Amino acid sequence: MTVGAIGLTATCLASGLIAADQTLFALAPAALGGMWAAGVILQRRWTRIVAFPGMIIVAAGATFVQAAPLAALAGLVMTLVAWNLDNLERRLTQTAHVVDERRLRRSHAAWLLVIAGASLGMGGVALVVRLEIGITGALILGTLAILGLSRMMALLRRMNQDVHQ
Repeated sequence: MTVGAIGLTATCLASGLIAADQTLFALAPAALGGMWAAGVILQRRWTRIVAFPGMIIVAAGATFVQAAPLAALAGLVMTLVAWNLDNLERRLTQTAHVVDERRLRRSHAAWLLVIAGASLGMGGVALVVRLEIGITGALILGTLAILGLSRMMALLRRMNQDVHQ
């Protein structure tokens, strides 16, 4: 599942860049995705440390080369999904025994699908709707986003602890 998410990430970013006539730049997500996928298969942790920030930089850079914003957004969300799945795989391999691992993987994938879908939905709306909020509004929204993200992470940690007990 992790390798598939990495492949989807690389394909999304590369196709968006190719559509924007940035064929040379499109080699970056392909190479990073290939390296990351090979690292997952061969269980080399360092590849994630290099590929994850590289994919985020490529997704951010795609907006500066006039690639389709939705492709860059989807690439960014899929990069985060791939990172999360890679983290789950790493944690499961470090654990000696997991009770009902298949159920854990299914529930984790379901939550991840909901979160990724909501992220793409909100990001898609943000690409269409333009609001002028000013610096104060941006600071307030940023603070609310950070607080919401921290609460969501605390909830996911609690749920993960409940599953492991």
